[in-house]
Amino acid sequence: MKHMSLLFLLLILTVSAQAQEVVIDTTYYAPPPVVRERVIREDPDMNPSPRQVKRDRKATSRQALLSQLSEVQTWYVGAESGFRSDGSVLSNSLNGLVSNATLTKASWSALLGYTYRNAWTIETGYSRAPIHLNITIANSSDPLVFTYRNSGYGIPLRIKRRIGAGKQAMNGTGFWLTGGAWLIPNGTGETGNFKLIGYSQRGRNRIDTLRLNNTTTVLNDVTGIAELGIDYATRLSSWLELGFYVRKYWGLGNALKSNLDYTVNRGSQQQATIVANGSGWGVGVSLRYTYGRQYDVKKAM
Repeated sequence: MKHMSLLFLLLILTVSAQAQEVVIDTTYYAPPPVVRERVIREDPDMNPSPRQVKRDRKATSRQALLSQLSEVQTWYVGAESGFRSDGSVLSNSLNGLVSNATLTKASWSALLGYTYRNAWTIETGYSRAPIHLNITIANSSDPLVFTYRNSGYGIPLRIKRRIGAGKQAMNGTGFWLTGGAWLIPNGTGETGNFKLIGYSQRGRNRIDTLRLNNTTTVLNDVTGIAELGIDYATRLSSWLELGFYVRKYWGLGNALKSNLDYTVNRGSQQQATIVANGSGWGVGVSLRYTYGRQYDVKKAM
């Protein structure tokens, strides 16, 4: 019995010693890795709105459609503004007493036009561009200036032809050779007159009395103007076009005429005439709005 108790005690001590040797070291323990799912979301600041996407798709579709079409005819309204010079012709300066200056004045037009295949254009409308007649009388350092003009308006008819390498340009940019004629209603009757008297000293005791009388009238009720020019045009958008022009004008018939009578001391009389027909130059800028178009389907190559 004594031996059994000793054996049991040794067994208990052995189990207790083994239990004390089991040590759990958590120093090297690491949790399992966390797997994160990659999610790509749209950046609202970098992506267009649905409305913008719809608008872009519509524009793309329109461009794709237009690429299959060729522009055949267009109709437009336009406005021009610029400067125009017109001179007159003096037959006799009356010993340097009379001269005539070339005047440069502002002008403008309102036009209607038609274009065929972006190559030919015809336009007409209303133009405000008076024909002027100038008389300048020498008077020491302060000359006397008289200016007369006709009714002030005209009806142009103009034809244009696209020229140069840009004549087939899709955006309308290019040069145009222009030519045409104007119908000019000048009005009727007398437009003005004056009577001048002056004195001129010759030598120490000789003083001459000078008299100058003028009558200016409309010479012809209706005259014309021929023109030739160069235009440059470029499309700002599908509906708006900007242009610049330089034109030369030739008068067809005299519109205004001045008759001057000059006498010295009621003696011999000299006469002179001045006529104006609208010949001169014009430069300016134009703006055209296209309100109608017609297309044809392009032929397959």
